Amino acid sequence: MEAMIEDQKMEGDLPNTPPSSERATSSDRATSSDRTTHTVLTPYDSECDVACADSPASLPLAHEESYLNDFPIVTDAVRISPQYTVVTFARLSASSAAGPLTSHSLIFPRPGARQGNWPTRARDWLKPGRSGEGISIYSAIVSSEAGLRIQKYFFLNRLAFSTVSIQYLHETGEVGSQIEARHPGLFNVKEVLDNAVAVVRWEDLNPHIRVGDLSRYMRHIGQEVICRLSDAPFLTKAITSEDMHRRVALVRGRPSQAAAEPIYQAARELGLQLVVISEPGHWMQEDTEFNRSGREAFIEADMTEDKHIADRIAAAVRSYPYPISGIFTLSDNYFVAVAKAAQILGLPSNPVTAYETAVNKYKSRLLQDSPGRTALVGSESELRELLAEGHEPSSSGGSQPKFTPEFPVIVKPTRGWSSECVSKVNNVDDLFTAVKKATARHGGTAVIEPFFDGPEIDVNFVLLDGQILFWEIADEPPCGADLKTATVEDTFSPEAVMFPSRLPPDEQLIARDTLHKILVDLGFRTGVFHVEARMVNSKVQYESVKLPYEPPDSPDCVPRLPVYSRPRYTTQLVYKPEASIVGEPVCRLIEINARPPGFRVSVPAKMTYGVDYFAAHMLAAIGDRVRLEMLSRPFHYLGKTTHPGAQWWAQLVYITAPGNGTVVWPGGRSPWEHIKASNCELAEFTTLVVEYVRPGDRATLFTDGARTNVAHLLVVSDNSSLEAADRADKIKRAYKLHLVEDN
Repeated sequence: MEAMIEDQKMEGDLPNTPPSSERATSSDRATSSDRTTHTVLTPYDSECDVACADSPASLPLAHEESYLNDFPIVTDAVRISPQYTVVTFARLSASSAAGPLTSHSLIFPRPGARQGNWPTRARDWLKPGRSGEGISIYSAIVSSEAGLRIQKYFFLNRLAFSTVSIQYLHETGEVGSQIEARHPGLFNVKEVLDNAVAVVRWEDLNPHIRVGDLSRYMRHIGQEVICRLSDAPFLTKAITSEDMHRRVALVRGRPSQAAAEPIYQAARELGLQLVVISEPGHWMQEDTEFNRSGREAFIEADMTEDKHIADRIAAAVRSYPYPISGIFTLSDNYFVAVAKAAQILGLPSNPVTAYETAVNKYKSRLLQDSPGRTALVGSESELRELLAEGHEPSSSGGSQPKFTPEFPVIVKPTRGWSSECVSKVNNVDDLFTAVKKATARHGGTAVIEPFFDGPEIDVNFVLLDGQILFWEIADEPPCGADLKTATVEDTFSPEAVMFPSRLPPDEQLIARDTLHKILVDLGFRTGVFHVEARMVNSKVQYESVKLPYEPPDSPDCVPRLPVYSRPRYTTQLVYKPEASIVGEPVCRLIEINARPPGFRVSVPAKMTYGVDYFAAHMLAAIGDRVRLEMLSRPFHYLGKTTHPGAQWWAQLVYITAPGNGTVVWPGGRSPWEHIKASNCELAEFTTLVVEYVRPGDRATLFTDGARTNVAHLLVVSDNSSLEAADRADKIKRAYKLHLVEDN
């Protein structure tokens, strides 16, 4: 029978707006293609959520062994594409054959799975029975073409952070014989299994699960398979063993183990040998187990930023005894040098001129500017000359038109990153303070540019030959410098990032098309690009939204009687009153980063969409077009959020140092461990936690002109962005870093 995808509780329209007519209904999603066809063979109506009291479906499976031995419990065949079909089936494991159930998993389910598309008691389904028996669930990937091989990295990447965990992945071989030994007489699937290109064994279920619940669980697995494997060509003939064992060089080591780990992981899973080129004594040179597991070698090089740096990078590559197929960097100040070195070596790269414009914030600002609104200065004295009536001075060898600032303005270093020394200025006096701060940081020039009022967004692209393979937009809620009361001392350090964006769909397309055109016009063709922008004249704006009342969380996670508390609020995008909208929406560029977003954003984006930006960037660097296209296919959760590829609403939360001092952990537990112990619900919906400091470390309020981050966490919701933001606010309030203040 054909089973419809269960309807999701979808994100509502933005407040103050009528319901959208463009949203897909559950029926639309279910019948959009043949990949939603399910074949469910059960002795009852699997669409019925409640089994009859006297039917076999209402009895525990452990009491129905004769029934189980004679009848296939559930078989679910899902046609994903013309290339392959996924067959999922379940069987009771005999204790003598199966032995005790294992608790380890290759891929863990995301927290909060029990709140998804099956009953909340599903968390009990994963507990082994006392008798040592359980329900085993398998999915076989059956190819319709000969000669196709599975790309394990892409396949596992699609299934990571699913609502169901995986125990084993059998890639090839006589899998049917292995499973037949575990489940004798398994209803004639041995031939199917032996011809499968891969077989997944999901987490075993409690044998006391009811048949009706099992059917709903199986339908849930089918839905997950559809959403995660649709349009994902992880079966291919085109990839050779040579492709799987090429070398790529990372120029300039990463600043920390947390920043390096996703690079190491991506290279390892792609089968690439990673070589690191950096200055002597860098921590990635150390002979540690972590470094040995992630890189093949470390090449010492003088990384001084002078006119010979590109030649030294090229020489370092040539000095390696094995061929290197591509080079890349994630450090903004080495983009131009690495592009020049690639040109010298004849390796894949975008034009040097494109990088020269992207890294220079004055040049990139002029891509969308009108004369006289942006200025370049090298000192306070130069600023005085620039502001003198009728004077048109030159800076750094170039002339510029008369500058008339229209406050507020932004002042930032011409070359910089991570919002370091970026200030919003409201008057001439503060302008000198901001210029002094910006020029002192990198010893160079400062850009003075207009402040564009509107929602700030991060737009990420994966390009191949100038064409978009994947794109997505994330929202950055207002930070300290965005406030109307902000002073020159406030910073643009991000406080949170929301995936996916809640901008109106037409404004998202405007942002995509505007920024894509800028990238292509500059000469960028292939790679991953992280572009920051603002939507001017947007139909939406950030406002404080009152949240529904909830009783305070119980420290021991046991429900208790409601206690009245003050209303809670969170910041959300809402539609403006029509009378306040002036002009058409316009996307204004802030800056171009010709690289993936930092690891704090790239890893959550991978978890949300299934696209690994670091892996894509490395494949672009070596010119691996086939795998770059394969990797750039997102999930297919049509209608669940504003982006068809997002599996959830997620908010990335930055935790900043509360002051200056030495870190202490009361009771020997980190702040996150305290949250886990006191608030089970928040911990359950937090899928990623990275804490940067340990006891004895010194934390400061500011680092290099920006707020110091001490941790970041990713909080998710299947229901709405408002719920994700609410949970993120709770996490931020609950996270307490204790410092012993400096004397």
